[in-house]
Amino acid sequence: MRLKDKFLIQTYNVGILKKSVDIVLEEGIKSKDIVWLTHPYKDRFFADPFVIDEDENYLYILAEEYCFWEEKGKIVLLTVNKDNFSLVARKLIIEEKTHLSFPFCELGGDFIIPESVISGKTKRYIYDREKKAIAKSEKILDEGLIDATFYKDKTGMEWILTSKIKNPKEDLYIYKKMGSNYICQNNGKPVLSDIRLARSAGRMFEHNGRVFRPVQDSTGRYGRQTIIVELQEFEDDSYCAKEVVTINSFDNPPYDETLHTFNVYENYIIVDGSKDILRFPTKILYKKCRFLFKNRR
Repeated sequence: MRLKDKFLIQTYNVGILKKSVDIVLEEGIKSKDIVWLTHPYKDRFFADPFVIDEDENYLYILAEEYCFWEEKGKIVLLTVNKDNFSLVARKLIIEEKTHLSFPFCELGGDFIIPESVISGKTKRYIYDREKKAIAKSEKILDEGLIDATFYKDKTGMEWILTSKIKNPKEDLYIYKKMGSNYICQNNGKPVLSDIRLARSAGRMFEHNGRVFRPVQDSTGRYGRQTIIVELQEFEDDSYCAKEVVTINSFDNPPYDETLHTFNVYENYIIVDGSKDILRFPTKILYKKCRFLFKNRR
């Protein structure tokens, strides 16, 4: 490791593409396509964005908030101005003793299922859209999953496509809802092992009768870019998908070093990106603040 690498801080931000998914599936992302969220925070980042609601003026985006001095993710609700994609308000929605991220939800939905792999369990949080708050939570699995995406097919069958703590960048597992329980298929083994095509990068989406899945290409670096694949075969113990287009933020600075979330909605696409910032002596101060935070009474 180079000396300066010890003082680098990776910081993420949320972005929006106001382009049709047709164009993006054909051409990918071009220069100046991404508008990055403007906000005043310097001691934290926002990543893993999912839209849970919107109205005429605002998008209501759930995201991981990661404070550098705490070293723990929380789930926050960001109220974002549609006109200029600026942050209007931030509200803490879910905090646990362990790290949370990837707050899976559907637009207009009433539940949130964040990643909480360190806790060793997966919970569904019931969301009160009127109060913009959590009403209650319930455990749905006695194990933690990584970047789990939930999908209901045309027959009404419910699935989870997910990674696990072992080989999280490379292995894909499929769960099927049977009764009230989700059961890991393929005898508990991965249906795919591929650092480019296994790990989820957002909600699966349907377009023109086809089913697409955003996945993380972590070749060389975690979440370096996203690949959109089209599902060809999807069963209890088999999975086959065709690569369609590669999505990255390389031509959209300043958050142009990685892109690992891609969520498609009717009139826009929400992504995230990251950059590395040299912060000396700030990184040392963050560590000191973290020590004081963890040891305060």
